[in-house]
Amino acid sequence: MDRFHQNVDNTSNSVRNECAKYHKIYYRNTVPDSKVLVFLTGFCLGMVFFYLSGIKLIGGQYLPAALSADGIAKLHDFDFYKEGLLEYVTYKRLGQLFFLLICATSFLKSVFSYAILGWGGFELGIMMFTLVYQYGLKGLLFSVMLLIPHSIFFIAVFLLLFYKYRTDDEKAYHNCNIITENRSHNKFTKVKKAIVILVLWIIGILSEIYINPEIIKKISLLFK
Repeated sequence: MDRFHQNVDNTSNSVRNECAKYHKIYYRNTVPDSKVLVFLTGFCLGMVFFYLSGIKLIGGQYLPAALSADGIAKLHDFDFYKEGLLEYVTYKRLGQLFFLLICATSFLKSVFSYAILGWGGFELGIMMFTLVYQYGLKGLLFSVMLLIPHSIFFIAVFLLLFYKYRTDDEKAYHNCNIITENRSHNKFTKVKKAIVILVLWIIGILSEIYINPEIIKKISLLFK
């Protein structure tokens, strides 16, 4: 009888665990990620802010010269000073990386991550809708090209700093915890992660200086 009850309990636990896994997978596949929701909320707020104030500025001829059609068209013949651009972008981006490191090591890490995502979405919404309202599809393409390819590397660094991948397999998760309890393994993992972050950030800086300007020159032909 005791063995029968034990088997029943084991079966119930197995069913309960499978149900829990199913609910996790179902929830993950049907409910948008909170990070995405925060970013999209910031993006929508940027759109609303543009419609409340940006349209009036454009209609009042207060659009910055750099975003005028003539200003964008001139970028095709503009000779970027690589050395000066390298110094300026490196100084600016390293300052941003230092800020991200402070936020990622703070006890308010999750709050900072959502704040950065929301603000990034807000700025992107303003920039994108300004260009789309003014130039239509050309403006949309230009706004996207302004962020390629360097933003890909910067986003990867942001995700490495603020978010960790967690498997749904509890056994694998516990095995991983046992391995990572080793101090030398922890140190090696942290050093490796720091190197990856630094390399990605440097690649982002270099691509922003040497690749993105060439892309902008090509896209600016649409505004001639």
